[in-house]
Amino acid sequence: MSLSMRFVRGFRSSAIWRNTAQSSRADWLNRTQRFNNTVQEIVANVMANGEVAKTPSLAKRLVKLMEYDTLLRVPLQGHMTMMAYEVLENPINLTEQNLYKAQVVACAMELTQSHFLIMDDFEDQSKTRHGRTCWHLLPEVKNLVINDATMFRSLINDILRTHLEDRLYIKMIDIFNKMNLFIAIGQHLDTMIPITKDFSLFTQETYDKIIRYKCTFYCLEVPIMLALVLCQKDSEATFKRVSDIVRDVGALYQMMNDFTEFGDGETISDKTGTDIQAGKCSYFAVKALERATPEQKEIFKASYGSWDPEDVKRIKNLYKELDLISLYKAQHNLKYNRFLKNVNELQSDDVLTPELFLKLMEASQLNKWNIY
Repeated sequence: MSLSMRFVRGFRSSAIWRNTAQSSRADWLNRTQRFNNTVQEIVANVMANGEVAKTPSLAKRLVKLMEYDTLLRVPLQGHMTMMAYEVLENPINLTEQNLYKAQVVACAMELTQSHFLIMDDFEDQSKTRHGRTCWHLLPEVKNLVINDATMFRSLINDILRTHLEDRLYIKMIDIFNKMNLFIAIGQHLDTMIPITKDFSLFTQETYDKIIRYKCTFYCLEVPIMLALVLCQKDSEATFKRVSDIVRDVGALYQMMNDFTEFGDGETISDKTGTDIQAGKCSYFAVKALERATPEQKEIFKASYGSWDPEDVKRIKNLYKELDLISLYKAQHNLKYNRFLKNVNELQSDDVLTPELFLKLMEASQLNKWNIY
């Protein structure tokens, strides 16, 4: 499963369905319903007036796909995009017309998420999604899943081109194209490294690349970048600052996901990890190779990436011998506190306001994470 998919699933499970001081569950449900209604309206308009309309069977199929995936999820990426826009925009510019443009962009983000999920399920040969049979396993889909996903991505482009003026469209499509490129690079790294079993690639640099390409950029940076473009407050310097601030959040999520490898009562969630068996370039694998003696490295290389329970046990014992849990907790605290420090240093009149990232913390439940 891709890093971005694991991240978003964890993000969704902790973010939306709990009451908070500022956003009740009922409010989020209402926002979700309104957003989904807008998505259906936007998609229907584009398909009725675009190239797809010339092939009614295809239009019907894409609507079914949208209903099967997009409308069954909490649209977190869409909500984050709208949230960022509403915080960053000058209140006098929050007109009905501008809010609708933001909704169009947020809609494109959610359809992009569907595109990624469909392909991720196909690549992983997953069986279910949202409690239903995965799209690629439906009798009328099967090998057409690739074409369906491609058409969905083309629909995203049509939505942006139809609703946005040229200046805005060009900037938006550049961000979406970059996002697709980053996801593809991350997928290559995340998939190919376990296949090659080249342990020289198990470095902090490689791990950081995978997180950035498949997790942080898509899930955290892009919604803010899109909002900045909508507000006409975008610049490469500001994009760089966004990346610097949220980098630690993306790393924290992936490190927490990797912590599920232990499955011994110390884990943060009840999920059981399979990174050891799959030979993933995880936080603990990287740190084990950094700290291991030559003899311990040989044990690691002989056992890592095996589904044999005894090999898995050897790796977990090695992690404990190297005291990687203590290292994990120290790094967790460091990144968490550094993120808070960067946010607290922002000025209230800055383009990137503290409020923006505080809302991000609230949405992700970051302010409730364990500090060791």
